[in-house]
Amino acid sequence: MSTDKETALTPLKAGGFKPSEKERERLRTVTAFFVFGALIYATYSLVIAGAQDILAGTFIQTSMVLVADIGPYFAVTLIAPYFMQKIPYFVRIATVFLTGIVGFLMLAFAKQVHWKLIGVGIASFGYGVGEVTFLALTSFYHEVTVSAYSAGTGAGFIIAPLYYTAMTTWACVSPNATILIMAAMLLLIFVCYYVMDKKHLGSPSYSSPEASEHGIKYTPIQADDAEAEDTKSEDNENDNSLSYQEKLMILSQMLPNLIPIYIAWFSEYTIIQSVITTLAFPNAPFRPRDHYQYYIFVFLGGEVVGRSYLVVLSYVKAEWAEKAKFPYLWVLSTIEVMHLLFFVFAAWYRFLPNVWIVLVLSFTGGATIGVFFVNALAFFRDRFDDRYKEFAMGYTVVAMGGGTFTASMVGLMTEPLLRRHCMVLLKSDDYCFTRSKAREHIMSQCLVKSSK
Repeated sequence: MSTDKETALTPLKAGGFKPSEKERERLRTVTAFFVFGALIYATYSLVIAGAQDILAGTFIQTSMVLVADIGPYFAVTLIAPYFMQKIPYFVRIATVFLTGIVGFLMLAFAKQVHWKLIGVGIASFGYGVGEVTFLALTSFYHEVTVSAYSAGTGAGFIIAPLYYTAMTTWACVSPNATILIMAAMLLLIFVCYYVMDKKHLGSPSYSSPEASEHGIKYTPIQADDAEAEDTKSEDNENDNSLSYQEKLMILSQMLPNLIPIYIAWFSEYTIIQSVITTLAFPNAPFRPRDHYQYYIFVFLGGEVVGRSYLVVLSYVKAEWAEKAKFPYLWVLSTIEVMHLLFFVFAAWYRFLPNVWIVLVLSFTGGATIGVFFVNALAFFRDRFDDRYKEFAMGYTVVAMGGGTFTASMVGLMTEPLLRRHCMVLLKSDDYCFTRSKAREHIMSQCLVKSSK
């Protein structure tokens, strides 16, 4: 695929390559990264939004869905950066698509809960591969692609819960049909990869004879036939793979700032999968089951706002986006921990008068995590040379996955404890769990409406 104009190149100390800082990425490339982020996180958050319906009719802890949803994802993000560079990008993207389709089909058609959870795990493996792949891919492009990807993840976070809530609560479409419609959207991954500029196909090791005389490497100005160069350039990537010592060096530099990421993500997923699942109110204008749908929708809506602010500012005025970065990750982590503590006390002592306070704080908790996410990516991107940036960006999500996985384990004990304590206080379990007591109850309100 040829480009409209030649790309100015800048030699790097580490022998890597990058576009000139003055060059702006094409809109189609920026859009592709936005869609990549949206699809990965839409599939992920769809499972989170549907967690109570997946487990409807059982008292299995909600965190079991999170275990299945984050376990394979965490394993992939933990080990994939060590060898993923050797796998062609198209193969990785095809893996994301196939595992997503298989997982959603099992989720929709399986009758037993354990098979549904296996389907969740298969889909989780796919978007673990996708997260590492697309974050690593941003290292070949201008920084705006990181902001676009981050904004896309925020959009995916809100689109999927909104879609699921609208279909199952407002339009009265069954959860299974809702999931199948979403599965078809995964085809957009191939469409976006096809239309984007293929800068990653220009090998970093590719250099002209003149440049090599001076010890400086450059990338080719353009690839006239990207498809023809795919195999050759992907093979050349192996020549520039990092040594084991270099990877350990990068991790040691990242560790102090991976800890607040871990704590923040632990707090977020403990809130949404173990604590607010036990908060329902008799004076709310919707059923206990619908509480969870609105909580997730509002919480992830806050993430959209937080994750999107840098990309919006960068297109209004680039200087504003640079000034709006907030590198103090420990501050944001502390704010999220405070949200967790408040919700735990609210669930234990039941002092909140109505659902609206929970909804407001769900939004602020989501916004905090959204701001944290985009600033964490910008933080690590700005602190590593281009040679190390691909590995560092791919490994950033390990702390996120680790925090989420730990939250899922802790939630197996936390949710039942809060629910039992609520039943003792209220002398009833009607408002101690945001889940339908039977699968047929999910659509019962729709049947009542249609019979009137």
